Amino acid sequence: MTLVTGQIVFLECRQTRLYAEVIQVLALRPTGWIRPLALVSETEMIALGADFDATSLTATKPAVPDMLWPLEQLQPALDTEVIPLLASLSAKSPNSASVLPPDSDRRHLTVNEFVQWLWADRQASDPSSFHD
Repeated sequence: MTLVTGQIVFLECRQTRLYAEVIQVLALRPTGWIRPLALVSETEMIALGADFDATSLTATKPAVPDMLWPLEQLQPALDTEVIPLLASLSAKSPNSASVLPPDSDRRHLTVNEFVQWLWADRQASDPSSFHD
């Protein structure tokens, strides 16, 4: 699998996906810089505050810091996932966080919590793949 700059990818953990844009691929280290765009679960989509330019398909002015991530853990998003996601992100203002009913719990999963879950789950399933 070869990832390219501008491609939309995701990480998945506990029925939640973190969608991100590939900013740069560092082939020598097999890692890539990714810019988080949205956390998506069955019940909500949390736009991560980037100003999204649908005409150029790139996120600008990120509200969540870019991340350096191992390439083998990134999954390319399918066009059928990306098109509705891009439409939703371009329609959302950075402050409209989710699509939840008004009476639902207002505490949302953060990128930090998602990353902690992801690393804990992956370390528990394959401790030899992580180095101190």
